[in-house]
Amino acid sequence: MNNESYYAISQIAVTLTGFIAILVAIQPKDHQFSRLAVVTILGTSTGALLFSFIPELLLGLLNNKLTWLISCGTFGIYHLFLIINHQARQLQFKKNTTTQLDIVILSLFPVVWLKLAVGLGFLIQYADKIFFLGLLWCIFIPLYLFGRIILENTKEDS
Repeated sequence: MNNESYYAISQIAVTLTGFIAILVAIQPKDHQFSRLAVVTILGTSTGALLFSFIPELLLGLLNNKLTWLISCGTFGIYHLFLIINHQARQLQFKKNTTTQLDIVILSLFPVVWLKLAVGLGFLIQYADKIFFLGLLWCIFIPLYLFGRIILENTKEDS
């Protein structure tokens, strides 16, 4: 992937973070957004923002292979932390809706384990694609939650 793709993702992440901050700031006191949703949006969008710059920063200091080992490995650990943190805040795995559970399970293989595999030296030839998939996933989650917040706080047409 090229740097423009990573910069576009970082811009989307900043925009999502700004929108959710505005929504939280203007929300009515009698109907507040789920703290879990807001924390998840902030965690994933912040991860997308930070990690979209890591490969370029490391490429200036390290060789290509080591750059991708570190980038994917740390991103995989960060993403795994987000999933564990989300589930811990959820308090019970069984409290997940079917959609939430599907997203958690789908996150584990293509997003977390593939990045960790690259970090351990496997699949290095696909590192940039796996990393980019992880960035896209970290944008998909806040978009999904942001959409749910918007839909839950609007009236249905009559």
